[in-house]
Amino acid sequence: MFKLGFWGLRGLAALRRRVGTWFATRLHRASLAHVGAGTRFQAGVRFDRPKTVEIGANCYFWHGVGASAEGNCASLKIGDRVQVNRFAHLDTVGSLTLADDVLVSEFAVISTHDHGHDPHAPPHPVPKIIGRGAWIGMRAMILPSCCEIGAYAVIGAGAIVTRDVPAGAIVAGNPARVIGHRDDCEAAA
Repeated sequence: MFKLGFWGLRGLAALRRRVGTWFATRLHRASLAHVGAGTRFQAGVRFDRPKTVEIGANCYFWHGVGASAEGNCASLKIGDRVQVNRFAHLDTVGSLTLADDVLVSEFAVISTHDHGHDPHAPPHPVPKIIGRGAWIGMRAMILPSCCEIGAYAVIGAGAIVTRDVPAGAIVAGNPARVIGHRDDCEAAA
């Protein structure tokens, strides 16, 4: 009896997730500026300014992803085959571009604006580009002082990125420093 109840509840939960994903995907397709074919959204994904968001094909957004925006510069452009995992936060105040094949891990924060030393000051937008095939690790923070993460770069879990990251570099720590280079980035480029 216990096994029957267990598997029955698992089946209902899976059905709820699938139905939620279907509805969320339909909602975002109707509200965002552009959504490519095959892109899916789990329930609970939020975009503050949906008409400034363009998303490529075959992307996946997990539950809890948020894209915040304020001011007139806000925009979010996402390439093809991008995956943004649970509870990642994308700040789009200064405009954010994620190239093809980018992976943003759980609880990562990407910030594109700064208020200086006064939290009530108007935001100072800083455009940010994350290159093709970059991988941002779990709980990494990309601060506004970093304007570009190069193609195929890897940001280690928990890293605090304060400077630009060169293509193919592996960075980790607080503040993040280059600790290696990917061997496969030349072949993939």
